Amino acid sequence: MSKLFDAIIVGGGPAGSTAGLVLARKGLDVLILEKKKFPRFKLCGGMLTRKTIDFGQSIFPGFISTLELKGITEKTIESYSIKSEDRLLYHGIAQHPFILVNREKYDHLWMEQAQEAGATMRVDRAVGVDIQESRVITAAGKTFHGKFILGADGSGSRIRRALAQKTSIMPPWSKHSALAMETFVERKAVDFQDCPELFLGLVRDGYAWSFPGIKKQVVGICSSRTKNGRELKKILMNLLSRMGLPKPEHQKIQAHFLPYGDYEKLPGYKNVLLTGDAAGLAEPLLGEGIYYAHASGSLSARAIYECMNKPEKSCDVYSQFLTKIIGSMRNRLLFRRLTLGMPKSVAERSLRFLLPFIAPQLENRIQGQHTGSPR
Repeated sequence: MSKLFDAIIVGGGPAGSTAGLVLARKGLDVLILEKKKFPRFKLCGGMLTRKTIDFGQSIFPGFISTLELKGITEKTIESYSIKSEDRLLYHGIAQHPFILVNREKYDHLWMEQAQEAGATMRVDRAVGVDIQESRVITAAGKTFHGKFILGADGSGSRIRRALAQKTSIMPPWSKHSALAMETFVERKAVDFQDCPELFLGLVRDGYAWSFPGIKKQVVGICSSRTKNGRELKKILMNLLSRMGLPKPEHQKIQAHFLPYGDYEKLPGYKNVLLTGDAAGLAEPLLGEGIYYAHASGSLSARAIYECMNKPEKSCDVYSQFLTKIIGSMRNRLLFRRLTLGMPKSVAERSLRFLLPFIAPQLENRIQGQHTGSPR
């Protein structure tokens, strides 16, 4: 019989590392399975909102200074712009600055914190899950047993797929999803604005973005309506061309699916839980995932800790902890449909008129408040 871990966490991103950190601090025997060695590349705009910063500060002291000391922070910016295809719709000054980070270094920091707290990290890929026996089988041929299993393995989650075969949970991307494309442009190639830019009306039920880094600009686009890769890439190429980038077709474009409203109200089954993107917990308006990975990771850890003597109750407890976040997801999905879901011609006229009035509320929705506790 192999060793029985208190918890096996599949996936070492912000959700998995946060859960591992919280559980290890409480003295639990935690195994984190991550398919790639850290630091590893992560496709993401890398923007930290106020609620993410508040979470970081709540879980370990000196969070902001640590980001700066380790060269993780690339930009700290207060201004932002919202544009249509060919005009500026709104330029604002944020009440709380946005922090743009290097995701490779950021994720590595959280993994280091989990390991320093006592979590074991193993580079191996989960290829099978036995829900009944509470065990995970890896590509290296290893079998690990855990009192709890936590799926933190991203939007295409293998753990979620396994649960979908046995429970009422829907497979990844089956409810709401968006095709996203992103590229990293040398900043010296174009005279980019040194602030985050959002582009509305280029696609329906989605948006495009341009975020500044130290050396590279992250330019991307996503849509839940336009899921034809060639069509979405063409729109992104046109945006890059209008920005002044010569030969945008030479850019390396990377694509992935976002859980754009794909959240599960009951994200798990008994002692098997889902967190972060695996649970579809990305913000349904602009697709922010970092905060919701941290928050759901900490809440799943709380549920596990509180249910150590009754593992079969952990999913019910976890879903109660997520009540505010799920309510927020539902409201933001509706807000997206009423704004970004409008036809292009209607959207530009409406947003041009409405943005001066709703931009502060939109900023507050994006910056938000930290929900939950890493206790």
